[in-house]
Amino acid sequence: MVPVILVLSALLAQAPATFAPPVFAPPSVPADVEAQLRTAGVRFRPFPVAPRRLGGVAICAAPGGVAISRGGSGIRYRPAARVNGAFALRLVRFEAIVQEEAQAAFGRRVSAIEHLGTFVCRMMAEYPDWVSEHSFGNAIDTAVFVLAGGPSVNVKRDWVPKAREAVTPAGRFLRRLGHRLYDEAVFSVVLTPSFDRRHHNHFHLDGASYRVDGN
Repeated sequence: MVPVILVLSALLAQAPATFAPPVFAPPSVPADVEAQLRTAGVRFRPFPVAPRRLGGVAICAAPGGVAISRGGSGIRYRPAARVNGAFALRLVRFEAIVQEEAQAAFGRRVSAIEHLGTFVCRMMAEYPDWVSEHSFGNAIDTAVFVLAGGPSVNVKRDWVPKAREAVTPAGRFLRRLGHRLYDEAVFSVVLTPSFDRRHHNHFHLDGASYRVDGN
């Protein structure tokens, strides 16, 4: 869950002249998304979500929903990542960067990602007018990156606050990963433990209509 005041502050700081209220709606999904995922080597099963009201005009929906068990780079999602089709394509790009940074930091690849949640149909608890991107299958909360044949990188344990230099391989991996995912527009919102205490143990990554750099 993203605190609304912090999100609004971040939006206004980044684009005060062009700020517009966020649009809460699921993204459009390419008609051939399943073919694209198969071509990328993604292992998935259909994850149909019947749209339903959350309250007022807000809806809960995950168009082109899929449950990804293994990504194209070989990363296994624990549990399966239940996301909309457009977000599934974002995960293909996400994995490529994860593997590049893991190879640079550790000389090995990531074999699995443990996450705390993807699709969850809900509004933001404290702010009933705001819809969580999780309600669209448009977000993932990544907590642990399991290295092939080696230890894991744990966000809660290994994250280094931005005021300090990241000197460990795990700290550098997480720092570089967070910045690349935002700077290269893989996700429009990247929230790390430096954003607030709610994210002390994971990266929240989503494809919202607005942009927030929470590195």
